[in-house]
Order: sequence, then structure tokens, then C-alpha cells
Amino acid sequence: MSWTSDHLGLSIELGAFFAGVMVSTTPVAEETQNHINPVRNIFGALFLSSIGMIINPFFLWVHFDVLICTLMIIILFKCSVIALVVRAFGFSTRISITVGISMAQIGEFSFVLLSRASNLGLVKHKFYLLLLGITAISLFTSPIILRYSPYLMSRLPRP
Repeated sequence: MSWTSDHLGLSIELGAFFAGVMVSTTPVAEETQNHINPVRNIFGALFLSSIGMIINPFFLWVHFDVLICTLMIIILFKCSVIALVVRAFGFSTRISITVGISMAQIGEFSFVLLSRASNLGLVKHKFYLLLLGITAISLFTSPIILRYSPYLMSRLPRP
């Protein structure tokens, strides 16, 4: 799948993602996952350390205000949109906001997309580093936001 994806002009990572989706729908998905679990943490550590090697801490510090403002806008926007969609499906406001908060971070797959966009020259290097930093900070702050979400939810008026 990765080879096919690469020859179609798509990223190798996207092909690997589709291969994983295909394997997850087969009857041997659980057995396959049991075989993969021992090396999963190693690959996760390699992935995150490779991202850490790309990030320039000085660059992030110089642009800290832009990073934080952009992160706040993204989190508030994603939380609002997701909460509105969940609310439209008939769930309560509290559940909608909780789901919005839990899904407000930027996903790890954006690292792959950013890398591919940078390699293709679609994103300038400075903008690439900013987006990389925003994504990393989003993943770092997500557990903190989730930890304090019950406190935030207790501040909402009861229906």
C-alpha cells in the first residue's frame, strides 16, 4: 500500500494508514494487533523523538505569543464546532462541550501532513516550524485541558 500510494503521488504514510485501516477490518485484526503491540511503543518513541529533533526551541520561544494565540483560536474553534455538531445530534450541552474539549487538540497525523507539505514546497519553512510548534503544544496541553475539564464543566449553569 505504501509503494502504491507513493507511485500515485501520495505520501508513503498515507498508504501505510490505508493499509492499517484495511487490516483492521479483517478477521485477523486482533491477532495482528497482538503481534504489533511489542514494537508499537518503540515506533511511537521514534516518531515523537524525530519530531522533537525538528522543533527549534529558540524559534518557538521567539514566536511564543503567536503560538499561544493561534493555539487558543484553534482549540476554541474546534471545540465550538464539535460541540455544535454533537448538540445538533440531540445530546445535552454538557456532553457536547465535553466531547468538544476532548477532541480540540490537533492530531498527530498533522505532523505527517506538514512534513509532506514542506517537502513539496507548499509551506515555507518558518510557517512549517510555527505549525509544527502549535501541533506539539496542542498535544502537550490536551491532557491538561482534559484534566481540568470537570472543573470547567462544573462552572456551567445546570439546565
